Order: sequence, then C-alpha cells, then structure tokens
Amino acid sequence: MKRLLTPTVGARLFGLALTLLAAVHLHVLAQNRMTYSLVSPDSGHVALGLALRKLGVSGTFMQAPAHPDDETNALFALFGYGMGLRTIDLQNNRGEGGQNEICPELFGDIGVLRTSELLAAHRIDGAEQYFTRAIDYGYSFDPQEVIGKWGRQDIVGDYVRLFRTLRPDIVVTMNIQGRGGDRAHEATTVLVREAWLAAADPSKYPEQIRQGLRPWQPMKLYFSAGFGGPGGRGGRGAPGPDGPPPLAPPPPTPPPPASSPPASPPPASPPVKLTPVNTAAYDPLLGRTYQEIGSDARSFHKCQGTGGLPGLPGIAGGRGGRGGGGYQLMETTIALQKNQDETSLFDGIDISLPALARYAGPNPPPALTASLAQIFTEANRARSAFAAGNDASTAAPVEAGLAAVRALRAQLASMGLGDSARYEIDFRLNTKERDYQDAVLAAHGITFDAVADDGLVIPGQPVKLSILAQNHGPSDIAVTGVAIAGFDAPGSCQPATVKKDAVFACAVDAHVPKDAKPTSPYFYDNYWKHPAGQAINVFAPDVPFGVPFAPTPFRVTFHLKAGGADVTRELPVQFRYVKDTYYGDKRMELNVVPVFSVGISPPLSVIPVPAAAGSPQRAAAKAGANPPAREIHVSVTNGAKAKAQVRVALELPLGWSAVPAGVPIDFTHEDESLSARFLVTAPAHVKTGEYTLRAVVTSPATGDRRFADGYQEIEYPHVERRQVVKPAETILKVVDVGIVSEISVGYIVGVGDRVPPAIEQLGAKLTLIGPEELAWGDLSKYGVIMTGVRAYERRADLRAYNRRLLEYAGQGGTVIVQYNKMEFNQAEYGPYPAKVSGNRVSDETVPVKVLAPNHPLFNYPNKIGASTWAGWVQERGLYFLGEKDARYVDLVSMVDSFKDNPGDKLGAFVEARVGKGRWIYLGLGLWRQLPAGTEGAYQLLANLIGLGKPPTD
Repeated sequence: MKRLLTPTVGARLFGLALTLLAAVHLHVLAQNRMTYSLVSPDSGHVALGLALRKLGVSGTFMQAPAHPDDETNALFALFGYGMGLRTIDLQNNRGEGGQNEICPELFGDIGVLRTSELLAAHRIDGAEQYFTRAIDYGYSFDPQEVIGKWGRQDIVGDYVRLFRTLRPDIVVTMNIQGRGGDRAHEATTVLVREAWLAAADPSKYPEQIRQGLRPWQPMKLYFSAGFGGPGGRGGRGAPGPDGPPPLAPPPPTPPPPASSPPASPPPASPPVKLTPVNTAAYDPLLGRTYQEIGSDARSFHKCQGTGGLPGLPGIAGGRGGRGGGGYQLMETTIALQKNQDETSLFDGIDISLPALARYAGPNPPPALTASLAQIFTEANRARSAFAAGNDASTAAPVEAGLAAVRALRAQLASMGLGDSARYEIDFRLNTKERDYQDAVLAAHGITFDAVADDGLVIPGQPVKLSILAQNHGPSDIAVTGVAIAGFDAPGSCQPATVKKDAVFACAVDAHVPKDAKPTSPYFYDNYWKHPAGQAINVFAPDVPFGVPFAPTPFRVTFHLKAGGADVTRELPVQFRYVKDTYYGDKRMELNVVPVFSVGISPPLSVIPVPAAAGSPQRAAAKAGANPPAREIHVSVTNGAKAKAQVRVALELPLGWSAVPAGVPIDFTHEDESLSARFLVTAPAHVKTGEYTLRAVVTSPATGDRRFADGYQEIEYPHVERRQVVKPAETILKVVDVGIVSEISVGYIVGVGDRVPPAIEQLGAKLTLIGPEELAWGDLSKYGVIMTGVRAYERRADLRAYNRRLLEYAGQGGTVIVQYNKMEFNQAEYGPYPAKVSGNRVSDETVPVKVLAPNHPLFNYPNKIGASTWAGWVQERGLYFLGEKDARYVDLVSMVDSFKDNPGDKLGAFVEARVGKGRWIYLGLGLWRQLPAGTEGAYQLLANLIGLGKPPTD
C-alpha cells in the first residue's frame, strides 16, 4: 500500500496481526534494508576462502571508464572475488561537472564526494581506485573538443604512467559512440587506445622511464558493447535516437570518380565479435551472484541518483546488475587472438602462477619453474583443505607457500635472468607475497584495529591510541612488534603471546606533529576560476600518482609470528563515532584541522547596482541611491583542548567599510563554534566587478599567528568523512542589475539547491514553503512561487499538492518551475500536457534568440540583451521541455555549436498563461550560474521575480 493506514484501522489490524503471529510463531522481519554484512571481510570462513583464491593465480584486470558510475562493478566482483585477480578502476576524472541529486556540492567539491562514493562502492566490489588528472568540465557533444580541453599529451601520458605503474593484463574501456550522449566517453576511449599503443614504447614519455618506470603493454584492450557497457550511466549520457552505433565504425569510403559507373552496394560488414561475460554466475562461497554484488556497489553513487530498489534475479537493473555483456577485442599482443571465438576476456592468457615463467623467455631456468610449481602446489593444498571443510588445515600449506615466495624472490638475482624478466616476475611476486600474508592471517583468524580518541586533531595535540589484535584461530600467535608512524614521540607496545580467542591490547600516548598540515585533497585545480584554461587537476608530487586521496600519515604496522610464518599488517589509525543514531557507528581517518578554523558566509555576496541607462525605473533606482549593505557572518571553531580568546576582523577592499571593526570571542571548550556578524558597505560610487573580502582570526595563545582558513566537511551516511581546506574569503560581486523592491517569493526547495540565497540578495522577501503550507496555507501572499532544482523528484508533498500551485497561478500568481528530470513526466504537473526531454545546449557561449522581445521578462526591471548571455559557465541549460501543448509559448531558442546536437532547441524557457496568472518552465541553468556569480543570470532572476510586481508605467 502506498498510503499509511489510519490510526484506528491500523491499530485493529496490528492487534490482529499480533494474535495471528503468536498463534503460528511467525518471524517478523524489520522493514529497513540491511546496510552491513554478517560476514567479516578479514577473518572467518568466507574471508579465508577469498584469500585462498588469490594464491595460485597472477593477473590484473583494469577498467578505464570516463566518469564515476561508468564502471562495471560486477566485473570487479567476478574477476576479483570469483577468480582471485587484482582489479583496478582507472577513472578518467572525478565527475566534477555533474549534477548533484542529494546535496549542494558542485564543481571540485562534488569531485571529492564522487571520489568518496567510488571508494564506498569498492568496499563492496573489491576494486582498487586510480584517476588521471582530467577534469569533468561538463557535457559535450564533440570528443575532439573534450580531448583538446583535457590536453591530449597530458592525459595520454597519465594513462601511460598508470599502465606502466600498475601493469594490467587486460584493459576494458568504453566505446566509439559515433553520435549522441556525452562524448567524453568516446574521448576517453580514444585516449586509452593511444596510451595502450604508447606505453610499450620507451621513447614515448621518456621522463617516466628516467623516473624508474618501465615500458608495458597490456595483453588485451577491449571496447565495451553499446553505451558504456552493460547497464547505462544513470542518465548522464545516452545513445542517439536511432540506438547505439557500431563499436568501431569503419572509415568512410571515398566517392568514385564522376566518370565511373554506379557502384554496386558494398558487401555487408561481418558481424562484430563480442566476448561474453556472465556476471549472473552464482558464487556459493559468497551466497550471491556477481551482478547482485555489482548492483549493491553501484548503489553508492547516490549523488547521481542511484541507490533505489536493488535489482531482482532475472530483472535487468543497471550497469552493476545486468547478467553479463559483450566486449570487442580491439588490440592484443597475442598472435591471431582476434580470430578466435572467445568465451572469456582472459582467453589466451594463462593466469596460473607457474605461467610467470613466460617472462624468462622460451627456456626459463629450471629453478624458476620448480619454485613457481612449489608455490602453486601449496596453494592447491590449501584450497583442497578448505574444500574439505578443514579451515584449520589450510594454515600449514599457506605458511609453506609464503616461505616459498620469499625464497624465490631472494633467489631471482642468482638465476641468470635478464633485467626485464627479473623485474616482471618480482613485481608480481611482491603482490603474491602480500596475498600469502593475508591468507596466513585469515587462516589463523587474526583481525586488527587501531583507533584514536579524537578524529579532528590540531598540530601538537596529544592523542590516545588503542591498538588491538584479536586471535580467533586454532593456535596461539605472537605479536613481536608494533610500529607507529605519523606521530611525535609515540609510546611503545610490548611483544606478547596472544592465546586463542584472546585480544592483544596496547594503549599508547602520542602527539600530532607540531608542523602537521591541515588535511585536504592532494589534487586541486584552477579551471573553475578560469574555465578558458585547460581542464586538468594539479597533483601534489609527494603523493602516489592517481590515488583517490593522499594516504594518511597516521598508521600502525603489526609484526606477528603466526604458526611458522612471520607476517605484517599495516592499517590506518581511525576514529569511531556516531553522527546519526539510525545509521550507527562510522569511522574516519584522522583529519588535521587548524587550531582555529575560520568560515565565512555567504561565499558570494551579490550587490546589485543598476546603471542609470535604461528604463525610468532603473534610473530612479540609481539616482542618489547608495549600494546596499551586506551582512557577513564569520564562524570560528576552537580546535584547542582548552579555553581560548580570539579576535575576528575583516580585511576589506580599498574604500569598503565594516561595522564593527573587530569582534572578540571567548571559547569555553574544545569544538565550540561561535560567530561574529559584520555589516559591510561598498563605497558610494563603487564600480561593477569582483572584490575579495577575507576574515582573519588572531589569539593571544598563538602569538602573531593569523588564522584565515577553514574547512568544508563533505560527509553523508554512505561515505567516509572528507574535508576540503578553504580560505575564509567572500567574493563581493557588484553587478549591474535592477531590482524590484517589496517582492514576496515563496520557494519550494529542491535538490542541492543554491538558488534561494541569490533571491535574497536581490532584495526579495524569501519564504521556504514546507509541506503544511503547501497543503493548506495561504499562497496568495506570494508574488511569485518558484520550485527548486528537480523538486518534483524529491518533494512528495509537491507532487501531491501540485494542483495548489496551478490554482495559485490561475488566480493571478506566477509559478516558476526550474528544470526537472524524467520524474516530471510521471503525471501532468504542468497546466497543460508537456514532457521533459533530454534536450540540452552544452555550449555556454552560443547566442540566445529571444522569441518574445516585448515580454516583461526581457524588459523589466532589466533590459535583456547580448551582455546578459555573456560569461556563462559550463552550459546554457538542460532537460528542456520536449513535446508540449500548443498553449505553451517558447520565449527563447538556441542552436548548439556541436554538429551532433543539431537543430533549433526549444523548451528552455517556456510560458503558459493560466487564468489570470502564468506558469513558467526554466531549463536555463540559473541554478549553476547564480553560485558562479554570472551577472546575466542575476538580471534574469530579477526579471523573473519581478513578474510578481508588474511595472506601474
């Protein structure tokens, strides 16, 4: 049932249900979805079985998609969990240019969120994560534009670097779309293929060779069939209207000479060979299919709208959850492999451990083959014991296998191998040694933990560490040492024997280094401030290239004796906390924060100063008027573990003033946050443009040190907490915008909505309309009611009471509906039939043709002209109205500059008259332009809300 039972009837039925359940002893299941596993990832039967699968094989599968959620999570589960191989997700970018369906982060901040969502997904599917430096700068219909924006040489070089570093055997990328969709997918495919060809050539990117990398070429490169592989990408891009194109379209045939006779039709192209992958296979150890695991992993892309109903067996359910797919072999180092009818991506590749001898050439040393065979034999012995149900008996062969791996690595230098052969074999044996150590720990049932008593720490702060090792195995183990890294003068843990079912526990006092830098992403960019430049991130040189986030310096390494094997386990120090009782405990790595963290709001303060030219209203507004003052709020958080006194002041642009000049704040305890309020005024004849204001905090406790940075927390229930350090700055944007005073605007907040602050800065009285007011409140008090971005997707009350908005419009009100996606089409929410389409205009510079030049929207209080459309960022708009009743009137039209997005685009700005009022659909991207400070967007917004008070002359 979609509606809840009334209390009376519900109580009666509930009582009846209890009676029936008591009679038949039925089990009542809770109606919340399980978000945790009953199986430990580190110990127990399942963890041991997965660890053993890795011991007799050696191979690496890599997928190289374009954006977060383009990856095929089920493939990682199949090849990682099912086959025991190393699996890697190499994303081209972090999805910075996408939309946000859960929260307000955009641009670089949404890139941090989407990186965190990928890590959350890989906790389920088991893959490692890497990135190139490319920035997702927005939707494009031209792959060459995308490649040029990224920088072909740079991004091909990034792929080459990561191929040489990680040395995958198989790479799966996307495909050549040919038309339609977001062509960044095609651009990614082109660059990955170029990198595949270049990575084996030491003359390409020779600086990488000088840095110690070695040439490498994966044995196979596949393109995925259809759009981005099985599934689809959550609506970001899609095939053209005629369906998906061929994977690798042939080059065009030149026309025949004029004198030639008519050519006969060319013969039909042979069918493309596709290699199937069955992710619907059931894994009895895991109790699930790989597609089910993939679906759960993909559900963590929640800011892209995933995470709804999980797929059911036999029902297609998104990229992670389809039962297989096809892949076209485009490049290979294996002779004649393209002629084969493949049944697996690994056809033609021997992934057994003894096959590592191939790197030694056709006649490998007998000592090498014998050693590899011994390691392989021990792996099989352990798996046989496991299959027989004797988990405890796996320990001895696993320990023997670890000893054999270490012995072989020590002997490689004396086997007469060439330098390249020795490197390739040892590179893979290094991974295998870690796999064997993990299997030893799993066979002995050992788990570890290292937690601190604080998660947000300041330089010099003391912390208490709890270091634990738990033994659930069949025999005693010995903790022979514990190394603690990242802290100043940490205490030590004494060696100890840990009995079966006992815990090694060590409490340590340590200090965060006094020179510790605040924790922030190691990647940053200049692109969003200067979008005419290259869309590329800058990576800190002291961080491993392409990792999701810089590894935390706060780490603990255990040294143990388990059975006859010496093993180690390194793990980060974490902090445990509960932020939301419903979701339970979470963990985070230690984040360093400033002693005094300084935040400022709003981040953008728009000051409308209309030029005198234009309408009489604008001239009257300008004459003798001073620029409006703006409230600036500075928040300060005390990170010190004591009382503290600080003073807050503003650094102002020349000629600007602030009242008061400074504000003292007294803190009484750690983590206390207090704020100071300032009233900032521009000079009387301030010029339009951008000005920067900074907040500065000083304290007697820290001498002459100035604090002018804070951090933005990016945390949601499904991801680990991250923070981005930002300067405490506000942009004061003086814009040529006329405003209409005394307008009352009702706003129905949507998803990640940053439009309301812009309305307030234009002088309107803003009220956020909640469910009760929408249901029965007096809406006639508003001159304008605006619905937020994708509000019909997330606001059930809006869908339920939409008729109230139509009635309001019919009685003379103005309703403005910002863009929605396809959920708008589930009912008739407009006054007349209309459907949202996927139409968009991605070139933010194309001319906008006004179709109703006399409409008030283009004349009052601002005259809309060519300058209004200048300086837009990323795009003109998206999700325009498509099919619509003739009573809708288009107000503008545009033609995108991309040949693959042809034709006049209507539906971006549409009006329908309803009774005495009007209903407007706004597909133009004001929601993105307003936070960016685009002046023309503020002119349009002022005119939109000005409809609530028509001109009097």
